[in-house]
Amino acid sequence: MKKNKLLLIVILVILAVLYVILRLGRPEEKLRPVFGLDSLAVKSIEIFDAADSLKLEKEKGVWFLTQPVHWQADTLKVNPLSQKVLTAKYPLTPMGTGSEAIKRFSLQDKEALHMVVSGNGKRIHVLFSNLGNPYDYFRFAGSDQIYQIKAKVVNTFTTDLPMWRSPHVVSYYEDELLKINITRQNNTATFTRKDFDWFYQDKRLNFQIPRNNIAMTKLVNILSNLDTYVFVDKAKPELLEKFKTPEITVQLILTENRTQELKFTKYDSTQYMMMVDNDPNVLFIVSTDTVYRFNRSGDVFKIKGYGI
Repeated sequence: MKKNKLLLIVILVILAVLYVILRLGRPEEKLRPVFGLDSLAVKSIEIFDAADSLKLEKEKGVWFLTQPVHWQADTLKVNPLSQKVLTAKYPLTPMGTGSEAIKRFSLQDKEALHMVVSGNGKRIHVLFSNLGNPYDYFRFAGSDQIYQIKAKVVNTFTTDLPMWRSPHVVSYYEDELLKINITRQNNTATFTRKDFDWFYQDKRLNFQIPRNNIAMTKLVNILSNLDTYVFVDKAKPELLEKFKTPEITVQLILTENRTQELKFTKYDSTQYMMMVDNDPNVLFIVSTDTVYRFNRSGDVFKIKGYGI
């Protein structure tokens, strides 16, 4: 009985050693970069499918959407694209080859998501598809060899324009703000900054705002980070007509002889439309809470402390 156990142990040890030897001796499959470009050298990225398209270009080190609109790109979208896709590698063994494989993996021109990356004089055109698997499939334009990439491209980096736009519409540090003029109905309130203090003035009030006044803090905070992910491009005439008599107009007097004007009017029961510098090409949908910060009575700014 003891001999049988000893023999069994010896056999198991031999099998384990053989497994390790074979495992270590097996050649690793070579990997190759999909795009073969240093991510820092990439100058433009085009993404398109059968329905939509967009283009991103780097301008002075900053990524911008340049088609179909010109707007700063959202870094929360561009950075993962650079980290997970532009630097991705793939095994050289094809998953399939030929026209039938292209159909089987949904990589026909009209079915796939296209990505064209340019830089250093190179232009690499890749088509991606996803069949519900953890990773995507791809082929190079003009090739019928199908490969797999360990990244989810199709469902993450779509042609949906709002996903790529930076949500930042207005963003100023407090020390950039010299004066804020807020006009609503027949009254204009003026907020003037002198060093670290703010002063309020309208047709009946004129006073220094306490430094710990929460209404003033909220007003400054929204101007430092007025964001939205909802844009209206090429708005209908009836929407633009509303801005002829806006509910609130905010004029910002900034350092370095800069100014900016924001106009707000109702969009629906919970949201407002905002127009920046009288530009009708794009409107921004913001919350009622955002607009409320510009719509406080002068007396609120007299209150000391954080009790409002």
